[in-house]
Amino acid sequence: MKKTQYKVLLIEDNHLDQMAFKRFVETNGIPYDYTIAGSVAEGKRALNTDRFDIIITDHSLGDGTAIDVLNSAKDMPIIVVTGAGDEETAVNAWKAGAYDYMVKDINQDYLKAIPRTVENAIHHNEVEKKLQLLSGAVMSTEDSVFITDMQGQIIFVNKAFCRIYGYTEEEIVGQNSNILWIGRDQCKNTRSVFQTKAVGSSYEVGFYHRRKDDSIFPISLSRSNIKDAKGNDVAIVGVVRDISERILIEDEIRNESLKLKKINQFQNDVAIMVAETLQTLLADGNYGMIERLINDYLDISKIEAEKVELHPCSFCFATLMSKAVEAFKPLAKEKNIELNNETSIDELVIEGDYDKLAQVLVNLLSRAIKYASPDSRIDVTVEESGKELSVEIQDNGPILERDEIDRIVTQTDWIQEQLRTGREDLALGLRIAKKYVEMHGGRIWAESRKTNRNTICFTVPKTIVERNVSVKASSKEA
Repeated sequence: MKKTQYKVLLIEDNHLDQMAFKRFVETNGIPYDYTIAGSVAEGKRALNTDRFDIIITDHSLGDGTAIDVLNSAKDMPIIVVTGAGDEETAVNAWKAGAYDYMVKDINQDYLKAIPRTVENAIHHNEVEKKLQLLSGAVMSTEDSVFITDMQGQIIFVNKAFCRIYGYTEEEIVGQNSNILWIGRDQCKNTRSVFQTKAVGSSYEVGFYHRRKDDSIFPISLSRSNIKDAKGNDVAIVGVVRDISERILIEDEIRNESLKLKKINQFQNDVAIMVAETLQTLLADGNYGMIERLINDYLDISKIEAEKVELHPCSFCFATLMSKAVEAFKPLAKEKNIELNNETSIDELVIEGDYDKLAQVLVNLLSRAIKYASPDSRIDVTVEESGKELSVEIQDNGPILERDEIDRIVTQTDWIQEQLRTGREDLALGLRIAKKYVEMHGGRIWAESRKTNRNTICFTVPKTIVERNVSVKASSKEA
């Protein structure tokens, strides 16, 4: 018997039976924190002011019955105690929701069964609550869940399953799960089994399932056996996820890589190499890098076509730098790189395009972290110099000469060299940073310090300088 202290509410209008309960609990050292109520009304008041693990109540009380208590007990387990020969009343109470009933005897031997009955009732109530939570979780999850017996007959489905497959619970339960699968010759444009790229570097197996309306859709499926207490397989649970959106994204990426090959001659060399890089990234399932590469290339195209507009506003550049550094610290931490903001000035208000200057910082910081050695440091500094700001990002990456950035972002032979060596760095982010800095009237360059650390520097005027681009005035809060 567990020596757990339970809060017990005893509702009993017979004073002698109250005394017998107290004497039994205290004599046997049963760890009950008990409260005694002498009527239904007293019991309800106790339930309104306190929470109990279990209720033990006499059936016939002066101002009501155990049924009245049951209606007020919410989710607490109840044991009903009846007089001798009153088993029919006890059974009715059990049907009304009582966990168990006990019959009083003249010698009060029924008290000996109370500890075990209380323990069982509380344990049963806890199990029921856990089952309700589990059932609620399964029913509310966005993934489709179905359970079959060992012969494949569906015995349970959740709400998401009915929504995705189009069946009502009554229609699908009792059907064989084969109804969900497509036959090999049923659809010329689909495969019954295929591979799709999962998160990370591994593939997962995908399938095509059939809805009630005969439409076909791609899914990922995980199945596991349910075992009974003896370890025997008794059922199979399947968790299905509709991956139509993922397949659509993969198709869009493939289509986008083809479109990139049709870019005009102005960017033909770069476009071909971007497409080749996309194919490599697509094979690796690196969707995040694919999206970034496509966005960078589109930005470059707009810049070169002079279709980019600046939206100047006044904001604190020091605050923008602090936000950028904080945002990149988790990425730097993955390589055990210490990313420091050495800027000592708090107020550096300038007029410029907030979003584009933020992208300059994002591109340069991500490049610095990419090429910096593990267990190193990156220092970022912003200084005020007359009518402009000077920004330095210093790391221990590959040393760049002062004119190296111009060569990297303007000459395709450098890109070809990168592809041949398998580095897959088209430097589009660096190219965008250079263009956006120059659009603001600034300049960007690289230099090496005596410490053999690489430094990328750029300047930005405090007041935007209109160049050969369209400039629109707007307001933006820093």
